[in-house]
Amino acid sequence: MSGNSPMVSLRIPEDFLLELDQRIGLEGTRNRSDVIREAIKKYITNPLPSLGTKVEVNLGPDLSVRMKDFCKIHGELPESVLKQGAKELIRRETIEGETVDRLLSSRMKEIQIRYDSESNAQ
Repeated sequence: MSGNSPMVSLRIPEDFLLELDQRIGLEGTRNRSDVIREAIKKYITNPLPSLGTKVEVNLGPDLSVRMKDFCKIHGELPESVLKQGAKELIRRETIEGETVDRLLSSRMKEIQIRYDSESNAQ
């Protein structure tokens, strides 16, 4: 990443600089510039708060293979597959949950009516 990259000057507090220096050599970084570039890359790849939340998911070995194959066959990105899967699960659970709530509420009303009529009969 050298050569054509524009140079930028910035001021960094001493304590940040010490922390930055401790990260040199980690994740393939060779110097302060590498560490700063990596930090900027991580910062930029996170979505803006107004655009939604980013979630990392460990799919495990079996599902990783299936996801890779599925994406290859259907020309989809894993992110879009997971997003669609989450939407579908939430939609289904919301509909089923609403149905269950209505059934329980209806059943409770029936029981209450029966209890009230039995109490009044005595």
